[in-house]
Amino acid sequence: MYLTRKLKLGTAEQLDRLAERAGALWSAVAKWHWRFVRRQGHWASKPAMQRWLCKGYEGLHSQSAQAVADSFYDALASWRSKRNAYPDAKPPYKQKRFFKTVWKSSAVRVRGGKLRLSNGRDSDPIVIRWQWPEPKRVEIGWDGEQYELRAQFKIEAQAEPKGDKIAGVDLGEVHLATTYDGEETLIANGRHLRSLRRYQNKLKGKLDAKIDRKQRGSNRWWKLLRSKRKQLSKIRNQILDVLHKQSTRLVDALHERGVSTLVVGDVRGIREGLDYGAKSNQKLHQWTYAKFRHMLEYKAELRGMTVEAVNEAYTSQTCPNCQERHKPSGREYRCTACGFEHHRDGVGAINIRAKYLSNTRTVVPAMASGSSVRGVKYRPHMMCSSLSGIGLETTFEGEKEPHDL
Repeated sequence: MYLTRKLKLGTAEQLDRLAERAGALWSAVAKWHWRFVRRQGHWASKPAMQRWLCKGYEGLHSQSAQAVADSFYDALASWRSKRNAYPDAKPPYKQKRFFKTVWKSSAVRVRGGKLRLSNGRDSDPIVIRWQWPEPKRVEIGWDGEQYELRAQFKIEAQAEPKGDKIAGVDLGEVHLATTYDGEETLIANGRHLRSLRRYQNKLKGKLDAKIDRKQRGSNRWWKLLRSKRKQLSKIRNQILDVLHKQSTRLVDALHERGVSTLVVGDVRGIREGLDYGAKSNQKLHQWTYAKFRHMLEYKAELRGMTVEAVNEAYTSQTCPNCQERHKPSGREYRCTACGFEHHRDGVGAINIRAKYLSNTRTVVPAMASGSSVRGVKYRPHMMCSSLSGIGLETTFEGEKEPHDL
């Protein structure tokens, strides 16, 4: 598996030039692709476009230039696969002044504690102080405030499972995740995350109202805009902190309980065609299930656990005891047919686990009401990651002093 390490680089003229060259190449690829479509009625292939526009492109390594075309055609393929389901989706057609720069393994070297990123013939390389193994792929892009380096490493599992249990995972908006391992139900509380979302929405609305009352481009308008970016950036970091710490603590708890297989309910497409009103729709569309699921998956794999996915349709409505469907109105599930009682999200986790076991032809034992439920609550001083605790220090070659990040 691959992990990504991020480093903040600040700003530099060399990075500006690279981003500008990558943006110019993206614009050229987009312009000529659609020009071929309009004038000749066919789509230019990616290899042909790379041979024509990317080969020998000044200011970028050859692999970096090809990566720009790769990004354009990946976006194009994504649009083509989704345009039937989303008629309002737009293809990649806009020109860009700046774009991210990508280095593949042939342009990446680590020598003497420094990372060297080649930029082609007659162009100075980027040299960064480095204390980790040689990455397979490096990307430098703008994060909204400064340049950010993202390096991808191939990494092996750092632990072995302590048992052979199978745990079902039900992802939710109120509770980030609820798991059941055959004995106990664990719930990752998501109420602190919901409060951050509410504050984020109120703050954005309040600041937008103030900005709209100012003359566009005035000193006061720019001051409010900078304040908005700064405050929202802080909240986004807090949200990411909650997701990381809750996912780490949940995976650690499952690992200690001897779980070797994590079965996650697949909720992709759950937001399509639903309308629960303005407030509920906003909560549903701000639900970060994909990001949290990704965190659960790679952290579980680091501990030697395998991750599987099953369709979670009706898992929160089906009684694990008698298989009758009943849609609960609150957080507690009470079966009207057999009287089974359990936490609503816990029922979803039980049924997800049972689906996986039935697919593998394993006998699923009958359920009884009253199994234990334990919560995993967010605390600000929880450890964020098993890879944390390493200080990051980055500097460009030629700077007088390094700056701590």
